[in-house]
Amino acid sequence: MVATGLWRDVPLVVAANRDELLRRPASSPSWVVQGGVRFFAPRDLQAGGTWIGVNAHGLFVGITNRFTGHGSPKAPRSRGLLVLDALSEDSATHAVRRIASESPARHEPFHLVMADAAGAHLVWNDGKRHHHEPLAPGFHVVTERSLNAAPSERVARLRRELPALYGSVRPSAEQWMEVLRTHADPGMEGTCVHVPEHAYGTRSSTILELGAAPRWWHADGPPCTTPYRELEDFAARFADA
Repeated sequence: MVATGLWRDVPLVVAANRDELLRRPASSPSWVVQGGVRFFAPRDLQAGGTWIGVNAHGLFVGITNRFTGHGSPKAPRSRGLLVLDALSEDSATHAVRRIASESPARHEPFHLVMADAAGAHLVWNDGKRHHHEPLAPGFHVVTERSLNAAPSERVARLRRELPALYGSVRPSAEQWMEVLRTHADPGMEGTCVHVPEHAYGTRSSTILELGAAPRWWHADGPPCTTPYRELEDFAARFADA
């Protein structure tokens, strides 16, 4: 979930769960320097990329897979490395250009959100070509089933509830946490996903506020059972960037 351009003091809010195979190893968020650029992100220890991050320029990048309904040919490069590619840029506009220059066949289908103080963008790959859509101010829900990839009651529910629930008032971190803990039946339709028969589910959770005082909360496990903690190193070292 992305809220962009709604509140002057915090122009970007992200509330996101990572749904993944339970056995896939990952590390907690930390500051990293790569290619001369500092960014704060967790890491996928299997393929080396990440699914979410913010760099020292204030650029946010987050990715989801895109559901195709059939097995996609194995692409030569992990989608998580696209997030690192985008984080190497100094603005969302430059990141969009960087991703659009990639061959669509190099990665399996995805949705990639890139946002900074100037605006937010969504680039997605449907397996054949890249598409780009600027995100207007408001609430946006991006999942593996977005943009007509597949029907999703979860997406429909969140789109109904978020504007009505919060209106013009910026929700607190605790309110976002409650949204991210929501379960449903079947399990894939919850915001917090549990599909034990496939050894799959929500592995971690992030709440991010980017504005005058950047803040990052992280639950290193399913948010329904794992406490969130504010990562103070994010704000402290962001200010030093």
